[in-house]
Amino acid sequence: MRLKYLVTVVGIFMLGFIIASCTSTQEIIVQGAGETFREGLSLLNEKQYEKARSEFDIVVKQYPASAYADSSQFYLAETYYSTEEYLTAAFEFGNVYRNYPSSRLAPEARFRIAECYAAQSPRVQLDQENTRKAIDAFQSFIDYYPGSPLVPKAEQEIMNLRNKLAQKNFEIASMYTTLGYYKAAIVYYDVILDQYHDSDVADKAALGKVKVLIKRHREGEARTALEKFYSGFPHSTLKDEADELAHTLNLDPGKFENLN
Repeated sequence: MRLKYLVTVVGIFMLGFIIASCTSTQEIIVQGAGETFREGLSLLNEKQYEKARSEFDIVVKQYPASAYADSSQFYLAETYYSTEEYLTAAFEFGNVYRNYPSSRLAPEARFRIAECYAAQSPRVQLDQENTRKAIDAFQSFIDYYPGSPLVPKAEQEIMNLRNKLAQKNFEIASMYTTLGYYKAAIVYYDVILDQYHDSDVADKAALGKVKVLIKRHREGEARTALEKFYSGFPHSTLKDEADELAHTLNLDPGKFENLN
């Protein structure tokens, strides 16, 4: 009986020791993750990006179940964005919502991916593949998180990027107009009017199309196109130029004043 009691006491003692050890180990893990994360943030704020990256990487790999893992992954991506390594940054931001889908940082991570593509959007004269990718990424963010406070900013970014694509098409249309390739010019003016009708150059494209149609001696189509200009862009700064074209086409500009 006494032996059985002794075994029971020893068992309880060992169980308590194991529980205490586990608790102590867990506290050490949490403490280690927190300290490492805070050190990473401090280095990031000091713009020591490579050192900060190392600290965040430690948390992600050594403390993957800690409360600091998702934040460390997010700021790990930020270190790459800060050094203009945008493709790597986009991948690392993607790891936030792939590995921590319930993280509070998941929506912002998806938004930051779109910003990575936008940061690679080149000047108008160059290929605009990354501009299109950025638009798709911002739209994807809006679709996933329609209630996010970042949605208005994403919508503004989309508008800015669409303006760039419209400008690209306008420059091509203008080039073809200058070269006398009027049929090709009309194609690009129509792309703007169909796909980027809300862009900053849409009124220019509408009037450019009228001019090209006149050059091609297609006065009937030019009159129709001019009427669409007046109705579609009643507040355009190009109205005086449109009025001159109206006179060229034997039209009274006054008849278009109340179209819209």
